[in-house]
Amino acid sequence: MTKKTLNNTGKFALALAASLAVVGTAHAASHDRATFIKEQDLDGDGKVSKDEYQRGRDAEFARMDRNHDGVLSHDEYVGDYHERLEKELAAKPAAEREEERTRQMRQAEVRFGVLDSDKSGGITHAEFDASGWAMFLRHDSNHDGFVSADDVGE
Repeated sequence: MTKKTLNNTGKFALALAASLAVVGTAHAASHDRATFIKEQDLDGDGKVSKDEYQRGRDAEFARMDRNHDGVLSHDEYVGDYHERLEKELAAKPAAEREEERTRQMRQAEVRFGVLDSDKSGGITHAEFDASGWAMFLRHDSNHDGFVSADDVGE
């Protein structure tokens, strides 16, 4: 990678982190290390390796890419989030649902705009991966290539 690419990747990661910091509770649990491990630990060994994380990210992208064109359209990305959010909201009191739905969907729109870093109208696999790796690196605080209970701080 060139210095310019690394610099742009760093700027993207910072913008993404700032965007994700305001997401709230619905589906933002991966920002908590313990929940990140629980959600991403595919082999159940209590830690998440880089390879394991990549396999999970690849599967997640493939699941959301409903037309299999290699790009997450606005409808695929935001629509997938909306479906997951509605399942979560069903467990909440009716009086809380609309405000939460509005807030979370507004944030989904923001995330889509941030993840679509080239402003092409879709999220490529590379753009999707960049967001995931920023989170993996945030959690791998001891830089050993694993996210585990051995990592400290946030």
